[in-house]
Amino acid sequence: MLMYEELREELCVTAKLIFDRRLTNAVGGNYAVRPADGHVLITPAFMSERKHSALEPKDILLIDYDKNIIDGEGELTREVDMHLLLLTRHEHIGATLHAHPFHCMPFVAAGKPIPSMTEATEDRGDAGCIPFARAYTPALAAAVAKYFEDRRELAERVPLGVVLPRHGVLVSGKDIYSALSMLELIETDAYCAICRNLI
Repeated sequence: MLMYEELREELCVTAKLIFDRRLTNAVGGNYAVRPADGHVLITPAFMSERKHSALEPKDILLIDYDKNIIDGEGELTREVDMHLLLLTRHEHIGATLHAHPFHCMPFVAAGKPIPSMTEATEDRGDAGCIPFARAYTPALAAAVAKYFEDRRELAERVPLGVVLPRHGVLVSGKDIYSALSMLELIETDAYCAICRNLI
C-alpha cells in the first residue's frame, strides 16, 4: 500500500482540475504537498504533456528532503528544488503549485505583477514578479525562495502568488485546498486586470 494514499488521491483530483480549468497547459506544471516532516509528495515530470494530468496515486512521487524517491512511479520534475525550498523553510506552507494559468500568462510574458483586483486578495496584495531566471535552474528556485523570505510574515498568514517571468506562476497554501484557491484567485485577478479597460 502506498504511503499517504488519501492525500495522493486528492493531489490527483487537484491536478486534473487545474488542467481542465485551464489553470495550466500541456507544457507543464508541478505540484507538491508536505504530508509530514521529512516527506514531500510531488507530481511527476511531464504529467501534463504525456498524461493530460490524468494521474493515479502511484504516479505521485514520495520523496525525502534530499530528493530521494521513496515510492511512486515516474521521473522527478526538474522544478523540485523550487518546491523543496519553500516547503522546508516555511512551516506554515504545506503545499505549492506551479502552473501556467491562461489569463496569468500575459503578465508572465510581460514580466509584470498581477494586481489585486478583488476583496479576496486585498489582504495579500499583488502577486509580485521576481527577476527573470531560466526555468529549472538553481537561480529560479533561489529567486522564488527570496520572494517568500522577504514576505515571511505574510506568507505564514495567507497563501501567496508570484509571477515567474516568461515561465508561469507559483502559489503557496497551508494545504492543497488553500493553494488551489490561491491559484484561482490570481487567475481571476489577472482576468479582471486585462478586462478593466474594456468596461
